[in-house]
Amino acid sequence: MTPPIDRRRFLRLSAAGLAGAAAGPALAACGADRGDSGELVLSTWNIPEDIRTYTKFAQDYAAAHPGVKITVNVTPSGDFGQWFSTQLAADTAPDIIRMTYQAYGRYAGNGGLVKLDDHLPAGYGDDFAPSFWQAVRTEKGVFGVPQHTDTFGVYYHKDILEKAGVTPPAELAKAWDWDEFRDVARKVKAVTGKYAFAYGFQGVNTAYRWLPILYMHGGRLLEDDLKTPAINSAKGIEAIEFSRSWYADGLVPAGDTIKATQDGTADQLFTSRTVGLLIHGDWIMQQFGSLPAGSWDATYMIRSTSAASDLGGNVLGVTRSAKNQQLAADFVAFVCNQENMKSFCERDLFLPVRKSLLAQPLRFASNAPVMQKFVQQAATVPEAMVRVETSPKFDPVNQALGDELDLCFTGQQDAATTARRIADKVGRALA
Repeated sequence: MTPPIDRRRFLRLSAAGLAGAAAGPALAACGADRGDSGELVLSTWNIPEDIRTYTKFAQDYAAAHPGVKITVNVTPSGDFGQWFSTQLAADTAPDIIRMTYQAYGRYAGNGGLVKLDDHLPAGYGDDFAPSFWQAVRTEKGVFGVPQHTDTFGVYYHKDILEKAGVTPPAELAKAWDWDEFRDVARKVKAVTGKYAFAYGFQGVNTAYRWLPILYMHGGRLLEDDLKTPAINSAKGIEAIEFSRSWYADGLVPAGDTIKATQDGTADQLFTSRTVGLLIHGDWIMQQFGSLPAGSWDATYMIRSTSAASDLGGNVLGVTRSAKNQQLAADFVAFVCNQENMKSFCERDLFLPVRKSLLAQPLRFASNAPVMQKFVQQAATVPEAMVRVETSPKFDPVNQALGDELDLCFTGQQDAATTARRIADKVGRALA
């Protein structure tokens, strides 16, 4: 297994070439120079804080570009790939789409997204952390701009852990290992009388969020060639069995499998106190408004033989349905410039992907101590896992992973069969 990125290395990779990087202007000037006008639609996830922030960006841009109107729409919950592909086929897709790194490769390769190399300002990518800028580069060019990243930790209700007699880890190096976490989960279930924890799946496209469990245990989904399946191994089977036991032992609700979930499923289980723990991303704390202030906190992601966590975050791309591709690209560049990326991450609780921002502390608008834990956790995302998830053919791999894991989690096949079937399906998809 490629070891996770330690924080020093993460910052070193991120800061490489910083001296020559442009900080990024407050406005991307292409559209301003030409006086472009027109209407754009940007579609984003149904996160109220994010919608408000994008709306502000749209208003700021329109104020500096007379004649421009930008509408922010909500991407429907459910199967993103099915919805977006249908929109593209009908030529009714939004001009600008917010999507995960894991979905990006499919649409960059099939013509769903517009090549941006000639639309972005010269040197625009210089200030992006190399790992994220490379994630959007393909053999044909750049088809999206990284906007942010995020990762997983473990949320908890303070009073439930207190009643369970559990003290959460205060250091990344002391995160609960699998055996410790299983013991904690059983104690938490005894307190709630229902379930112990929820896992941050959010629908059929989010099977990749299970991969940290595999990689933290020394397993791999693919070999370094990104073609040869590697999950059908002792480590792979053990990781699947560990996850299968969550459901078999009644620690996780049956409705919190990959395919059973929708946007909001896991965090609602937490805010309703159906569970005492929640393994999810930093952005989800925005949904905890119904909980009393100070009643919850977060600790670090669970670990096995090493630490690992989720590769989260989003890319903004211009779709082939866009009638004014240059204007759409100019707005994407504006949203992702240094000033607005900083504002977006601080306000909406995400992590930046620009080198200049990774080299400075951020002033998060809320829950700053909790956010600092996620900043530390982000440095544990395994490089080998990143390469798999950002590969051009990850979409069918993700689908195969979700199909087979869901069968296992719902008790329809054992871990060994699941590992073998994932390897077989992935091998055929990448052949």
